[in-house]
Amino acid sequence: MKKLTKKELAWYIFAGVIAVVGLFSLVLGIVGEHLPVKASENWIITSESAWLSNWSHMGYRFWGLILVAAAALIFCVALSLFAREGDRDTERALRRAQRLGAKPVSEPSPEEK
Repeated sequence: MKKLTKKELAWYIFAGVIAVVGLFSLVLGIVGEHLPVKASENWIITSESAWLSNWSHMGYRFWGLILVAAAALIFCVALSLFAREGDRDTERALRRAQRLGAKPVSEPSPEEK
């Protein structure tokens, strides 16, 4: 099993944080819409209209969806790039082993561990 590099782990954590913020925003928007209090006492809708709707005209739910989609996109791109990098390293090691006439380097079998 290949260890994660610090750069790879940082990108996964970054995408995870964005996804958590997006999910929190999405849930906050849904709860705010269905909270059983008067509209003037609903702190979620009040905060949404106070600062979020002034510049974006979208609520918590839409921003939550956007953030979750952005996090999924970042995660998929990072996964694709780092998987390609791992494949490249494996192929490089195989070519080097063939060039040196040595036995190819592979992961030890479960019996050898």
